[in-house]
Amino acid sequence: MLVKDIMTQKVITISKKATVIEAEKIFSINKIGRLIVKEDEKVVGILTEGDLMVANDLEAPIEDMITTNIISIGEEASVQEAARILSDHQLGGLPVTNKTGQLVGIITAEDIIRGYVNDEENMEMERNAAINPESAAIYLSMTRSREYEKYWLGKIQNYGYKGAITQTGANAEKLPIKLRESTTVAAIAREVISENSREKIAVSNAVKDAYSQLALINPGLGGGFKIAVVRGQDTISVAIFGKFGHALVDGPEQLAIGTSVI
Repeated sequence: MLVKDIMTQKVITISKKATVIEAEKIFSINKIGRLIVKEDEKVVGILTEGDLMVANDLEAPIEDMITTNIISIGEEASVQEAARILSDHQLGGLPVTNKTGQLVGIITAEDIIRGYVNDEENMEMERNAAINPESAAIYLSMTRSREYEKYWLGKIQNYGYKGAITQTGANAEKLPIKLRESTTVAAIAREVISENSREKIAVSNAVKDAYSQLALINPGLGGGFKIAVVRGQDTISVAIFGKFGHALVDGPEQLAIGTSVI
């Protein structure tokens, strides 16, 4: 998480020209212990309730009582960095600024705790609203890089599924066999299925189902494909994504999916 994701955006501020009595009223009404002193949208100091204890004149300006040695943090900084600064300097809150130095929020220890609690709740909701194995297989098969493969494999695992991905290419004669072989090997290697024949047949049937869809569109053509296999509670889903082609020209990208009951 970033600071901007959990900071309090509505910041209560005060002018350095304000009086002691004005500051005390703001503290009392809002039940807070610190005020950011702002001038021309820039942070120029911090005022705490403790700073007012030395004041003898309620009509005196707070300008000489504020702390001008300000520790702030950028809105793009990590929450971990904000927590470290708060802890190291024993601060109650940090002003948050944008790239031009303008005040955009404040982050406190309470904001950080609330942010982590909300993050955990969102993750739990996401796990409870998991996509089905068929959709998971489609997303995995259409990944374009190793980083996204890892991302979707981790996401699939969080859903309580098991997933694997591989790729293969062959001519029209060998393509159906290559698809079944590479998918089965990948599924066993990633422990999506065991070595028993029933589960191997389930993978083979799912691949056959998906390939039959591709063959209807481009019969007699080979090509290169990525194959994803995802195991749910009682089904195995296979998604095949890639291009048909031959010696002269590549065909369009195609996507097909097959499902088999375990």
